[in-house]
Amino acid sequence: MKKLKKILLINWLYFSKEVIEVGDVNFLTGKNGAGKSTVIDALQIVLLGETNARNFNLAANERSQRTLDGYLRADMDENNPYSRRGKDFSTYIVCEFEDDVEHNSFVCGVMFDCRSDGSKHDHFFIYVGKLPENCFIEDGEAMDIHDLRKFLKQNFSRAEVYDTQWEYRRNMLSRWNVHNEQVLRMMKKAVSFRPIVDIQQFITENICDIPDKPDIEAMQQNIRNYKRHEQLAQQQEEKLTALQEISTLYREMTRSVDRWRVQSFLVQWAQKEDMQAQIDSREQEKRNCLSELTAADTAIEDLAGQVQAKEERRRQMDRDYAQSDTYQERERLENQKQSLLTEQSKLVQEMERDALEIKREALRLTHLCETALAWDAEDVLVPVRQAAEQVQRTYARLSSGECAIFSQEQTVFEDARQAAATLSDALAKAAHQLGDKVAELQQQLTEKQTALADLRRNIKDYPRGLLPFRAKLAEELEQQAGAPVAVDILADVLEIEDERWRGAVEGYLNNQKFYFLVEPAYYEQALRIYNKLKWGKSLNAYGLVDIGTLREREHIDPQSGSLAEKVETGNALARTYMDYLLGRVMCCDTVEQLRGHRTAITDEGMLYQGYVARALRRDRMEDAFIGRHAVTLRIARLEEEAAGLQTEISHRKPIWQAVSQQKAPMLTPYYVRNIVPQRQADFLYRAELEEEINAIDEQVSHLDLLWLDQQKQLIAEISDEIAALSHQREVQIAHKARLEERIRQLDEEILPEQYRSRTEMERRLAETFSETYRDDIGLPRYRQELERLHRPDIVYRNFSSHHAQVVNEMENARAALLRARREYVERFGPCSFRVEADDNAEFDAERRVLEESELPQYRTKIRAARESAMEQFQNDFLSRLKSSIEQVQDQVKNLNRALRQAQFGTDSYQFRVDRNPDYAEYYDMIMAPELMEGDITLFSAQFQEKYGPLIDKLFSQITMADDTQLNARKQSELQENIERYTDFRTYLKFDLETTDQNGSKQLLSQTLNTKSGGETQTPFYIAVLASFAQLYRVSDTSSFGNTVRLVVFDEAFNKMDSERIIESVRLLRKMGLQAIICTPPDKVSDIMPIADRTLLVDKHKYRMHILPFSKENAQ
Repeated sequence: MKKLKKILLINWLYFSKEVIEVGDVNFLTGKNGAGKSTVIDALQIVLLGETNARNFNLAANERSQRTLDGYLRADMDENNPYSRRGKDFSTYIVCEFEDDVEHNSFVCGVMFDCRSDGSKHDHFFIYVGKLPENCFIEDGEAMDIHDLRKFLKQNFSRAEVYDTQWEYRRNMLSRWNVHNEQVLRMMKKAVSFRPIVDIQQFITENICDIPDKPDIEAMQQNIRNYKRHEQLAQQQEEKLTALQEISTLYREMTRSVDRWRVQSFLVQWAQKEDMQAQIDSREQEKRNCLSELTAADTAIEDLAGQVQAKEERRRQMDRDYAQSDTYQERERLENQKQSLLTEQSKLVQEMERDALEIKREALRLTHLCETALAWDAEDVLVPVRQAAEQVQRTYARLSSGECAIFSQEQTVFEDARQAAATLSDALAKAAHQLGDKVAELQQQLTEKQTALADLRRNIKDYPRGLLPFRAKLAEELEQQAGAPVAVDILADVLEIEDERWRGAVEGYLNNQKFYFLVEPAYYEQALRIYNKLKWGKSLNAYGLVDIGTLREREHIDPQSGSLAEKVETGNALARTYMDYLLGRVMCCDTVEQLRGHRTAITDEGMLYQGYVARALRRDRMEDAFIGRHAVTLRIARLEEEAAGLQTEISHRKPIWQAVSQQKAPMLTPYYVRNIVPQRQADFLYRAELEEEINAIDEQVSHLDLLWLDQQKQLIAEISDEIAALSHQREVQIAHKARLEERIRQLDEEILPEQYRSRTEMERRLAETFSETYRDDIGLPRYRQELERLHRPDIVYRNFSSHHAQVVNEMENARAALLRARREYVERFGPCSFRVEADDNAEFDAERRVLEESELPQYRTKIRAARESAMEQFQNDFLSRLKSSIEQVQDQVKNLNRALRQAQFGTDSYQFRVDRNPDYAEYYDMIMAPELMEGDITLFSAQFQEKYGPLIDKLFSQITMADDTQLNARKQSELQENIERYTDFRTYLKFDLETTDQNGSKQLLSQTLNTKSGGETQTPFYIAVLASFAQLYRVSDTSSFGNTVRLVVFDEAFNKMDSERIIESVRLLRKMGLQAIICTPPDKVSDIMPIADRTLLVDKHKYRMHILPFSKENAQ
């Protein structure tokens, strides 16, 4: 066998130069991060012949970001002082193998030529011999590629440096005597060591040699040919069916056309006959109209003569009536009466107009008075209320709105005028006074609101001028002193903690709380400035306290229980002044206690001083200016005052607006002295006119009107007779006009149109129906129907009602025919047949061709194509799959023979390969024993009966009629089906069976997700070792069995217990394999006693080394 003996690492991450000697079973250990995976990654590059970083460190960390460049330049950590980035250097990874059969050695390795510009080139090499003593180092530096080529050429005649990784892998496997690249895939899987997830995939990819898939391209082509011919035959069948349907529809249309033609003739001929009957009727009507027209002319002439005679008689009677004395006297009296009535009406209109205006004025003033009397009885409104009561009394007699108001005396109107004038004056005066009051209240409200706004910004509303005066005083003091000088307002530096006594303090201090405080050292300067400024400011409310003199001249000793104790301050000047001012004012709980002190006060503001008791003003007590809480109290008080002002404004403003918006009175002195007397005179004159009208009516009643009434009655009767005769004449004239119009309509419109329609109908009949059809078919049938129905119009109605149905049937039949033709042309195009043709010749000819020749030919081609496809299906598909399945079954049998000799503790393992139940019917068909018999083929009735539908289903899965017609999704599905059904693994089910010492069996696929980590690692380990044993041909004692036996595991035993680890190593030795096992240090006690060599990876800062490790080292 061929064993790995040494590993050389030069300039690989933190290894500068390291030669690692290995035995049969090697244990590579070290702390996490020490460099175990660094060694494994280097070893993979040489053993796999790949520089792909995807293989690096997979077992240690599947998300590892290690790169080849990082390994070469040692710059995975920016702080590495030994980083090779920016330098020219060479890296070597070399493995020395020993052949104990042929007694020689060979070396496989890779050299990386790295440059300072960041470029690098890998060079794989193989030579027969051992590692050189200089380890490819000359003058302290690793050889570059030029020196390496030279060195190899001089010392190893058969050395080769490869241009491609593929050449290196091919020659390396040749040196290993393993001619199957599957060993490299197994090497990757063993190194990356991940537990088995899919036993089926693992066994087929790693345990068995996968036979080539059957090439089904030729079979697919034959199937496509067969399908294409089948589709063409199906298409021809569909064409024939469509053409037969078209022929049937054409015959149905022909029958419907014949029915339509007969009914059309009957309808049109009956219509023509009916038209002639209507023409005869209209000609008769015309003759009747001409006869009636002559009679009408005669009647009109006779009636005109009668009317003329009666009108002459009526004119004579009218002249006699008008010339009589009685008529003329009555007319004179009536005209005189009408003149008086007109004059009387004019007077009444003018009086009613003025009466209504006075009524509106009365109602307006009455409403105003009612409103005024509802207002509160304020002093300013008393005159208004008194005037309102007088207006109500005086206007009560003028509110009727009738002419009768002008029958009253002049004094009534004068009293009303005076009352209205008095009210107007009172309203004007009240409006002025209320306006001033509302303005005053509004000004106070604005001031309160302004003060509230300042207070909400924590600015107290001190008396006007206080703050500007303090600012001016402080400014001039600073100018004179050369530094800022504090000028405090007493209220700002005081606090009242007991709110109960706030009112007493505020009221007692009154304006003294606005006094200014300055340091005694600046008092004289402040006094001079105060004196200078006093004329420009109103200083009666505040003063300048002389604390210095106060302290010198007064003994300040505030008494216990005095008002001074209620005031707190951190200002020494204020404290002195408060003790002086309030220190002798004693606080009493009741007024009875006041007399016990010279000066005393209660919390409610009762002051006893100078033997006099008096109450402090409430407003002074409520004016809160002292302390921080004063702002809150001040805001509350001002808000209350503002609300009161707003309420008062809301009450007074509507009254002010009401009294300000009154109109001037209507009853002015001019109106009362001029207009009212005129209306009073008009009222009296109206009565005089009424008497004159009554006198005229009396005169008319004494006239003799009997003869006039008789004459009038006779004239009315003659007028009625004239009207009746005139009406008769108008009736005759209208009748004549209607007759003339009807004759005109018949001559100019109706008869010409009827003659034209009849002529048009005759023309259409001649065009539509030939004389032969008319004489032989049409007229005989018409006479038959006329005899049955008696009248042409009945024949017309009878057949026209069904004619629409027949037309509809004919149109539907034609539409169905055209639709079938159009569908045929579109479906089986390109096709030049005329869809709208009246005959069916083209479609019938095509139908006969299909029925007589084309379909039989297609059926022959289909049989031949199917036989060819079936033959290839049997030879190239079923036979290849059967061969592959049998080959894999033989491989598994051979592997199981080896596994029978290698137990794992008390357990033994066997690989299982069975029929996949999901594809059982396909498996049975592929492995059908009758196909192997010479006289049974796919075409035999026995096989077709059993598997015919399954073969068709398989054909449909792996072949389409025309691939160019498939969309991307269908093409993808087809490709997946081809991959599935041409892969022998589809029809098999693989598993690993474990048998314990009691003979109990378990399948790995059933327990994979339920076992512990060590239990899932063990089957993987067994499977990998079995795979390597097969690939390395360990059981072959011939020269073919002289192979490399190396297996590399990274983190292989990390989840196994001690017993499983021992069994694993025992099995590895029994199979004759060489192993490098990388595990954490916690497995040292388990593995080191059974390993040939234990290698400790040690890392100190940015240097790595391999140390041979023993129990003594561990201690």
